[in-house]
Amino acid sequence: MTNFSNEIIDCLASWTNELQNCKEDPKCIEECGKELRKRLDLIFPPSTKLEFDNDKISYIFSTLFFLSSRLNKALVGLAETDMAINNMVSEERSTIGNNDDDSHDRKEFKDTLNKIISDYY
Repeated sequence: MTNFSNEIIDCLASWTNELQNCKEDPKCIEECGKELRKRLDLIFPPSTKLEFDNDKISYIFSTLFFLSSRLNKALVGLAETDMAINNMVSEERSTIGNNDDDSHDRKEFKDTLNKIISDYY
């Protein structure tokens, strides 16, 4: 008998536990995503071993892989966005004014944010 739903929930639970130890490190989050995909591969059998309507079951499996991949990629992008914001705004300066230095900071942040969006979203 299969227990795909329980195994997926356990897999996602262990993945989120690992993510909590990453401390917003994009590389760590990316590595956790690779491990998640390896575990998903172990959970799901090759489609040729299933005796049901393979197209529909394969669709369910591929949807889970796609969503897990997109979620992990979005988390990496979010961690990089946090780093970009923290680099731009320090503890001493929590807002951006209208002087020339701030204009440069805004442009640099906008460029960084556009790169993150194009890379991860």
